[in-house]
Amino acid sequence: MAEIFEHMRDGEQRIGARQPVPSHAATNIARKVLQDGFEGRLPLSTKPCLGIVLGTGMGLLVNHLDEKRTVDFSELGWLPSATAIGHAGRLVWGHVENQPVVMLQGRVHAYEGQPVEMLYRGIELFAALGIEQVLLTNASGGLTSDLAVGEIVVLNDHIDFVRNTLAVEYLKTDGSHVYDELLSIGAVRAAQVAGHRCRRGVYAYCLGPNYETRAEYRMLKMLGADVVGMSTVPEVTVARSFGMRVVAASVVTNLADSIDCEDRQPIHGEDVCQTAASATNGVWTIVRKLLGEL
Repeated sequence: MAEIFEHMRDGEQRIGARQPVPSHAATNIARKVLQDGFEGRLPLSTKPCLGIVLGTGMGLLVNHLDEKRTVDFSELGWLPSATAIGHAGRLVWGHVENQPVVMLQGRVHAYEGQPVEMLYRGIELFAALGIEQVLLTNASGGLTSDLAVGEIVVLNDHIDFVRNTLAVEYLKTDGSHVYDELLSIGAVRAAQVAGHRCRRGVYAYCLGPNYETRAEYRMLKMLGADVVGMSTVPEVTVARSFGMRVVAASVVTNLADSIDCEDRQPIHGEDVCQTAASATNGVWTIVRKLLGEL
């Protein structure tokens, strides 16, 4: 049996040996962002220091950018249009204290019916832009009993219940080292010093769009997950395949109620967005910390 597993591992390593390369479409968009601009919207001119994916409720963070320029995904004709609530679907670039930053204001999810490659085209664009550090954000349900609504969980691991079928060049990712330890620890400390509730934790990636049942909440807690959500893991995997350093910040927008009762309140997407938005100051503290480390 051990020999079988060794053979499987060696085969996976051979499959994933090829370094992924951004597509021609991603390279063309990156050239416009860096050199040509978009119909009067000036380019960055220099390689971005940081790429940020803004998840549910995080979209207002684009307002922190100086010299902000915005292009809708639909105008690019390559990034898929976002349909989930709280996802504007825009490519945004600008500066934070003279440091160039690129943001994706929203993402697409597997449950939206898009082909799997659409889930990580934003990360592919980051790679074409030469970005080496990425911050991924999302909204999540809290599973651990002592978590609080609005708390930020910086991921140190994940459990993938979806297993999206990625292209072979992305299979080289070492699943045991996907989240950058040094940057993540610094992010947590910075948020805590600034007075925000923040800790490390494990993220459970589920398909959605439905929220979990009570029994599923109990199962996820038993398996060691601290928060649960419907995104991020495909982007993390692809970012690591491109050699990027990854930090992921998950905002707890509701606490999992694993007790069966008739009067429990349903979870609404609008409430999730509003609660996530209330944590933007804490997430911005993490952004500032990451920029200070670069």
